[in-house]
Amino acid sequence: MSLTKRERAATSNELHANLVRSGLSQSELAAKLEIVEQRVNAVLALDGARPEDVWLVRDYLDRAIRSAGLTPQPYSKLTEAMRAAAKSWFPLTDVESKFDCPPSGN
Repeated sequence: MSLTKRERAATSNELHANLVRSGLSQSELAAKLEIVEQRVNAVLALDGARPEDVWLVRDYLDRAIRSAGLTPQPYSKLTEAMRAAAKSWFPLTDVESKFDCPPSGN
C-alpha cells in the first residue's frame, strides 16, 4: 500500500492521537513492543518505517485504548479492509497473543 503525502500526514496524525489516548509514551510503547524507540518514532512519523511495524503499533495502540474502555480515533487508511491486503504482502503480528495486551472487547 502506497500512501500520498497527504495520506501519510493524516495517518501519522491518527497514530499520534491514539498514542495520546493510550496514555503511553513513545519509550513505553517501544518497551512494550520490544523494539527500539527509533522504530516507534519512524512509525509515528511514517518516515522510513517498516510496514509491519506500522500495523504492530496501530494494533497495540488500538488494543490498549479499547482495554481502557475508550474508543480509538478511526484510521483513514489503516482499516480492517487494508489489513487483508497487508497480510498478503508481509507477516503481521497478532498483538493479543504476543504481548501483554488485553483483548479489544470487539
